Amino acid sequence: MTFHLASLCARALAVLVVLATISGTTASAQMFGAGSAPAAEQPIEIPKELTPELVDGMLSRLTDGQIRELLHSELIRRADEQAKASETEVDTFAGIEARLAQMAERIETRVVRWAGALADLGSRRDKVDERMALAEHGIFGMIASWLILVAAGVVAALAVSAGTQKWRRWLETVEDCGYWDKVVRTFALGVIEFLPIIAFVAVTRSAAPFMQSALGPLVGLVWIYHAGVSYSWAFIVLSRRAFAPDAPQIRIAPLEDNVAQGIHTLLRRAVWIGVAGWLIGGFFPNIGLGFPPAMVTVALAGTAVAALLMAAVIGNLGRIRAAAASVFDARPEAGSFARIMVTSAPVVLALYLLGAWFYWLAHWLERGQHRLEGPLGTLMVLLVLPIFDRMGGELVNTAVRSDTEAAERFRGVFHGAWRVVIGIAAILVISGLWNLDVVRLAKGENAPAWADTGFDIVVTLLIGYLIWRLIRASLHTEKHVAGGAEDADPSSVSAASRLHTLTPLFRNMLLGFLAIIVTMIVLSSFGVDIGPLLASAGIVGIAVGFGAQTLVRDIFSGIFFLVDDAFRVGEYIELDSDLRGEVESISIRSLQLRHHRGAVITIPFGELKQITNHNRDWVIYKMSFRLEPDTDPQKVKKVVKRVGAEFLEHPEHGAKFLDPLKSQGVYYIDDDSALVIRVKFRCRPRAQFVLRREIYHRLQAVFAEEGIHFARRKVEVVSAEGEPLSEEAKASVADELTAAPSAAAPSGASAI
Repeated sequence: MTFHLASLCARALAVLVVLATISGTTASAQMFGAGSAPAAEQPIEIPKELTPELVDGMLSRLTDGQIRELLHSELIRRADEQAKASETEVDTFAGIEARLAQMAERIETRVVRWAGALADLGSRRDKVDERMALAEHGIFGMIASWLILVAAGVVAALAVSAGTQKWRRWLETVEDCGYWDKVVRTFALGVIEFLPIIAFVAVTRSAAPFMQSALGPLVGLVWIYHAGVSYSWAFIVLSRRAFAPDAPQIRIAPLEDNVAQGIHTLLRRAVWIGVAGWLIGGFFPNIGLGFPPAMVTVALAGTAVAALLMAAVIGNLGRIRAAAASVFDARPEAGSFARIMVTSAPVVLALYLLGAWFYWLAHWLERGQHRLEGPLGTLMVLLVLPIFDRMGGELVNTAVRSDTEAAERFRGVFHGAWRVVIGIAAILVISGLWNLDVVRLAKGENAPAWADTGFDIVVTLLIGYLIWRLIRASLHTEKHVAGGAEDADPSSVSAASRLHTLTPLFRNMLLGFLAIIVTMIVLSSFGVDIGPLLASAGIVGIAVGFGAQTLVRDIFSGIFFLVDDAFRVGEYIELDSDLRGEVESISIRSLQLRHHRGAVITIPFGELKQITNHNRDWVIYKMSFRLEPDTDPQKVKKVVKRVGAEFLEHPEHGAKFLDPLKSQGVYYIDDDSALVIRVKFRCRPRAQFVLRREIYHRLQAVFAEEGIHFARRKVEVVSAEGEPLSEEAKASVADELTAAPSAAAPSGASAI
């Protein structure tokens, strides 16, 4: 029953591994199968290089029978190619099924044989004695020689390590350094820490031949010992330098101290378990116990490593999700795909570990081959990806040093492009580790049509995405939110430049063209003939032009308004006495105004007639004051001049003036009841409203101090004879005017 269960498990494992191993064989079978059938004899030889003139000449010389024979041969050739393609597909699935059956049979046979061998280890006592007899100085001499060999290598490694200790301390001791200094120090430390490994291997390999007779059966264990110790030691050195748990000040991986320490400790334990199983397993066949104990020991060690990694995944679910969130940028407003990937990251990793263990175990049980390139190499690539990602970010920061917002956007684009590059490189490396040639499978001579099409579409979308991000970074504009108030402080309301105004339109046009081009390429990859689509698009455009004349008028009017630079985003414009506001946004057919009361007004360009722009260059503002008729204009002029000088020195409002406040003298006389004097100033656009308020406040106070009074509107009543009225008549007229303000004046009097 146990053997039957093992057979079933082996068949399931084989399904996972055969897909990678059969692909190379299948492609080769297809290649050789395509040329194995003999070509049919053709009575007419066709040149390899054809031109239209050559084809016309050949057809003119051939008879009807020869042309029919030529057509028949061509149709037969195409039919044969289609038949061979279908046969190749059938052969592929048949080969997979045969490989699965072969693998399952081999594993079942080997497991049964090993079980019997393990149960009958006592029968190999003679073989063990025979192997032990090879040791000239007996078992104790063999053990002592082995310990001496190990001690010689360890002493050599310790000596080199002690000799380089000063260098290692100097490289690790640093207060604050840049990223590239960390990279150089990490690389130098790695080279130095590899020197003890070299010394260990050199001494043990040199000493082993002199101790061959004393080692006896353990001579064959020397190369196993060299390989296991050197590879595992080198792996630990790489892990220590990549994650730097002992020197966080020079760590190049973007990890916290506890995370880096945990990863390095986990990898070191896994390596120890693996190398222990490898060395113990290598001991059994050399002393005469055969290969079954070695195979079982290594299988158990590999299973222990897989269990250790699986336990680490289960115990660090939160950290794995956090790492996935940093990769997929899973913020609360992120899409469903990012949230799903972050949530399922631990499950995906656990399933990968389980599948990798099955893959390795199946190959080990079938042929005694480790095949660690795919499972272990994939994990290594995933672990070093954050290091290369940070390295790319530092390269971008070094190349683009500016601190402007535009530079930050370009850094994001270039870093994203770097991530695409290292992602593609990681896919190619991982596929190579699993013996899969992705490019040949997708674009090879015998690649299926769906793979070829999918490859073209993916490449097109990637290039389009990068160009799209580059356009957005180059033509980026922040959305302008207008304050809308006509008396807004000009220092806080900045009108956009002409380029800033036109940038959104250019960006939308370029993105539209990019979307059309990418769509056309994708459709062409699917085999759609885009020529008729382009022709029909022109006809549809003409039809739309006739049917949407108002839309066309709006678009062309907007183009000419923008070319004339009539207004920009952020400027305060007036279209008529009731329609005014700050330009908030401009589209291809309309603009939006923010009224000073907050309403947003959308106006098509075609409806614009006359535009008054209050934001260009400068503004001259004139203010009129009604003063008493006996006011001295020269005194008013001096007072206004003094107030104007005060405003020029004002810390808040002085910079808004372009010309100081000055008096223009008497503007007109209001029927002897008032002297109207006008003042003016020149200032920056949209500052006139704030300055007007402040000037009114200041002049009112200064006029009161200087005895200059504002004129009040009054009514003077005189008699018909021109004599002034008595006090009783004045009171009577006042009472009448108060009681009936709308009544006519008394007869015989005139209002002046």
